[in-house]
Amino acid sequence: MNTSTMRSTQNEQQMNDLISAEVVSMDAYAASKSEDTVAKAKGFLDTAFPLATGSHKDVSSYVVYYQNLLMFFKDGTHSGLRDPRQFVALNGHKSEPSAILLQDKGTHVALTFDRCGTTGSQDLADIDDIQLEGHKYWISILNIDEEGRTPKTEQDQLFTAKDGSDYLLK
Repeated sequence: MNTSTMRSTQNEQQMNDLISAEVVSMDAYAASKSEDTVAKAKGFLDTAFPLATGSHKDVSSYVVYYQNLLMFFKDGTHSGLRDPRQFVALNGHKSEPSAILLQDKGTHVALTFDRCGTTGSQDLADIDDIQLEGHKYWISILNIDEEGRTPKTEQDQLFTAKDGSDYLLK
């Protein structure tokens, strides 16, 4: 192997090491940014939909028991909402809902769960998104792109009210 080939191989290795370090650095930055966003979103839930005891930050699962929303923690304890009337509807099965619909002062907030989702796979309670009801759209507070934009989804959604009837949002 001649000297120029060795230098070229060393330069390629150094470049690959530099690129690998940058990728790891960007992944760590994205993860910390995501954790900050989730922490702020759960802080919002603690303010708007406080639990009787504990914090949404520590919840490991959300379950509907009869017509009540229960939040379970890692240690097996559980809590309800301080104001149980704030829970209005769900999607999916009561023991493992795909979405929970809360309401405060006429505004709906939907928690969507997906343990395989981008955010849900990193969250203790599998929360993949938290969406606020806008005038015509749902506005995500977890899925925000680099420019600060949030994807909007159509407002019309059908849920199951806690009494078992249809709950349509228009």
